Amino acid sequence: MLDRAAPDNPVIMAHQSGHTGVLNTLALERLGITPDTPVPEGGMMEVADGKVTGYMEETAFLNCQSRVPMPAPEDLMGAYLRAQDGYARRGVTTVQEGMMIPAMEPLYRQLCAAGLLKLDVVGYLDITQADGMRTALSEHIGQYSGRFKVGGYKTFLDGSPQARTAWLREPYCGAEKNYRGYPRMSNEELAGYVDRALDENMQLLVHCNGDAACEQYLRVYGERLRARAASGKPCRAIRPVIIHAQMLAPDQLSRAAQNGMIPSFFVAHVYHWGDVHLENLGPERAARISPAASAGAQGLRYTFHQDAPVIQPDMLETVWCAVNRVTKQGTVLGPQERVPVLDALRAVTINAAYQYFEEGSKGSLRPGKRADLVILEEDPLKALPMHLRDIRILETVKDGKTIYRTDI
Repeated sequence: MLDRAAPDNPVIMAHQSGHTGVLNTLALERLGITPDTPVPEGGMMEVADGKVTGYMEETAFLNCQSRVPMPAPEDLMGAYLRAQDGYARRGVTTVQEGMMIPAMEPLYRQLCAAGLLKLDVVGYLDITQADGMRTALSEHIGQYSGRFKVGGYKTFLDGSPQARTAWLREPYCGAEKNYRGYPRMSNEELAGYVDRALDENMQLLVHCNGDAACEQYLRVYGERLRARAASGKPCRAIRPVIIHAQMLAPDQLSRAAQNGMIPSFFVAHVYHWGDVHLENLGPERAARISPAASAGAQGLRYTFHQDAPVIQPDMLETVWCAVNRVTKQGTVLGPQERVPVLDALRAVTINAAYQYFEEGSKGSLRPGKRADLVILEEDPLKALPMHLRDIRILETVKDGKTIYRTDI
């Protein structure tokens, strides 16, 4: 289909999750991909009848994307300015760069030098290739300079539940050969990265969608803490984050609390892909995705995010999702995991500030804190639950300065 649509141009089409994609024939030829091309660990390249079909998953697909030439610097700068405006329109004053690769390091140094950041940006370095970036961005580690700081490291343990690449403890519904997805990393490799983060006192964010991936992170992190304590090495409170934590299971919540972990739920999955999860996971497991209420009952501080550009960074829609847990087709998915409006608001304010080690300066309205504010058309604590996502952002204030105001 891509060959017919674009016979004269190489094309890569990515799934909305970013975890899978398809290349047309010209793209495969341009990248030199054949049935004999080695597939990296934690990825898949489909071959049928001795030919590459163009469909790829995870590391195999990401490797192809990384070989596409970067846009021109002026195009990147323009896109970055437009993205900041988009966040400001939605009441967001602190944003996260969730996975920084080396090619992005000079971009951020240029943005800072030119004074183009009007929002605070917290960046997380790809731990698998962080050495050069850590040196080049040393003045930003753990502190803002030019509105940008390096918050820590990031890595991946699995893929996407809607793309059926998340790593599960039990098979996907209707899967052949007991298919449960697959891991992206060995226990030994992850242990080395955990030790590095603890040695350097750097926060570690780990992408874990499936319960098997969550189990790997919980087990390896806990083992490294115990081993370090036994040997007298420092076990700093680096506030490790489980990114997405879609399938974080009831038996895993207490261990996450013991490890001092923060689950950051992509709770808007309930609305955007809840119906797909019902097909892929079955009603019982689908009802447990993004278990915010259960996490709160275990005393876990949890946060919410949108993984933009997977979906738009609409915090009020996310609050609406957490409070109502309704799918696109109108199914109530896991009503036991609904949370009160105030708890959902905490997840995107004071808990988010805590996740960034910034609870002393952001996340609540207190004397002496930074004046990062959003003014809403209606009080969300008094609004009808199903109306929450329709509340308009009237004004966004960053450090006391209005950076967005709606036309009324």
